[in-house]
Amino acid sequence: MNSWNKPKNALSVGELSAILKQCFQNPNFQHLPVYGEVYSLKLGKFSYLEIGDPGIDQVKSPMLRVAFACYYHQDYGLEEIKVGDVVLVTGALSYYEHGSSVTLWGESIQVLQSQEGKTLLAKKKTLEKLDKLGLLDPARKRKIPRFVKKVAILTAENGAAYQDILKTLHDRFPVSTVLYPVTVQGENAARSIVSALERVRQSDCDVVLLGRGGGGKSDLSCFDDEKVALAIAHSPIPVITCIGHTIDTSIADRVSDVQAITPTEGASLINPSKKEIIEERETFASELKEEYLSIIRTKEQELASLEERLNALSPKGRLKTEREKKKSYLLSLTSLFKDHLHTEEKKKENLALLLRGSFLAVLEKKKKEETEFAYSLELHDPSKLKEKGYSLLYKEGKLVRSVNELKKGDKVIITYPDGRKEAIIL
Repeated sequence: MNSWNKPKNALSVGELSAILKQCFQNPNFQHLPVYGEVYSLKLGKFSYLEIGDPGIDQVKSPMLRVAFACYYHQDYGLEEIKVGDVVLVTGALSYYEHGSSVTLWGESIQVLQSQEGKTLLAKKKTLEKLDKLGLLDPARKRKIPRFVKKVAILTAENGAAYQDILKTLHDRFPVSTVLYPVTVQGENAARSIVSALERVRQSDCDVVLLGRGGGGKSDLSCFDDEKVALAIAHSPIPVITCIGHTIDTSIADRVSDVQAITPTEGASLINPSKKEIIEERETFASELKEEYLSIIRTKEQELASLEERLNALSPKGRLKTEREKKKSYLLSLTSLFKDHLHTEEKKKENLALLLRGSFLAVLEKKKKEETEFAYSLELHDPSKLKEKGYSLLYKEGKLVRSVNELKKGDKVIITYPDGRKEAIIL
């Protein structure tokens, strides 16, 4: 074993490590607030995060390791943290001699900006830009051809979406397909989709079907990429997007000509099915038959009308018409005469009833008057008055009705029921 002498003024690794560790024990490195973007996250009894400067590529950004001791069930809310969030961590810096690494042991963590918020802000800016270019105008969207001969399918080659699309297309109507394999998630997805759309421009396809199966918002971020949106909007071939999500509408959906929710639905928008064609044929045949019968009925009515006009203009027809008019007039006159006769008879009956009623009323009135008169006569019958003890006084053969008709010396006759006597007024 070779012997060596310690270099003068040189530090051993252990000595340097001790100095570094002592430096990090400075109070200025305790309860230190640090903010950064979360690049990676691993949860457990000891949870670790890697954070760097926000908005800078991970390759170029400085990195800081952050650790949280969750052994005693402390709740730092780490379950809510996601990669891409900008966070503020407060903790103490620590130097680990055996790994020569610096770790910030966290005491608390706070989300300053969520990844979702950043994504929504970027999406909003992209939509505003596309809107200014007129690429979101519904009027610019093209219709899918009624019958498509060739379909360009842009999706993952080994994905279930590709098989779903093929099965739906060929079950509905025979059609030729060309697969343009693309990456549908990850950093290279947007570049892959744009490249495939550029290649499709040179093909003889009638429609483009761009899609994938369902996934989280982060998995679908490539469909909010501005370059992908511009490639779709400027495609000379109509584009159907079927990205397989219902929570949100991607920018690709906004600029595409037709949006479908799932790959199966997107494929069902291409060509009518054989069943639909048969139903349309039956409907067309039924409508054609009905139109033909309608024309026949119209022509029959026109023929009947012409025949009636011809018969009406001929001498025989006019004679028949005049006879029918004469017969109609006679029937009308007979009916009117009968109605008039019936009316007069009713009037006569009503008049007879009225006269009879009036006669009976007058007769009843006269009978009543006769009864009243007889009763009055009976009341004034002289014989009746005599029977009651009254006497009648006559002067010169006339009945005296008032004392003013008598004067002194007049000779009068007083009648009684059993005789009469003469008397002189004193």
